[in-house]
Amino acid sequence: LALSRKTGVWLGGLYIFGMAVGARILYDVLEHRFDPRNYLRLGYYFGYGLWGGPLAYLMLASIFAILHRRRNDVLDLMVLVLPLPMALAKLACFFNGCCYGSPCDWPWCVAFPEGADAPPVVARHLTQVYEILVMLVIWVALTRLNRNRWAGMLPVWFVFLYGLGRPLTEFFRAPDPMRPSAGALTTSQLVCVVAALTAGVVLLISGRSKRPAVGVARQVTTDPREAGRFGANAP
Repeated sequence: LALSRKTGVWLGGLYIFGMAVGARILYDVLEHRFDPRNYLRLGYYFGYGLWGGPLAYLMLASIFAILHRRRNDVLDLMVLVLPLPMALAKLACFFNGCCYGSPCDWPWCVAFPEGADAPPVVARHLTQVYEILVMLVIWVALTRLNRNRWAGMLPVWFVFLYGLGRPLTEFFRAPDPMRPSAGALTTSQLVCVVAALTAGVVLLISGRSKRPAVGVARQVTTDPREAGRFGANAP
């Protein structure tokens, strides 16, 4: 995607703003603790409450892409650069011990040390690593898609793939009474599933509309008297 350096700088700035300021604002609004004075303090951005970063970034970047003259290219680029930073963020979660999994005795499960966010001693699912694998699969899938056929549709593919992959990792998360649930699913799982289904319908409709039409074969003749009727298309 040959976009200008200025476009890249804009997307980078929106990513930083969305992952920090936007995520914090979104978290505070949902937790009913919004106070504009907090966002003037640098230390307020260190800690919990940044889970909405990708969503805030996508909202800001989508507005920027719609206003850009090369809308489809910007829409595609804004999600192509998203999986790898999200994977790195989950790697940081793993080293910090947050977003930890439920207890298990599988060979690759680990026990976090004293001082981590996760309770020590007990071996647990590597839910952070599971989500890293999901992000890597999404990144590979996005880079393999036919750009001509799916121009401007990579954000929809991202929502579809992430909406399928993220709920799977949630099944291995440690139960948290503070996390809201909707029946057998957590709220995060329910939102992801609904988003994936919606994106799947959009992709299905878009895929059908972009199928090449089956043309009617032209009649081919070898008669010189008829060749003139076809002009440049004559054999």
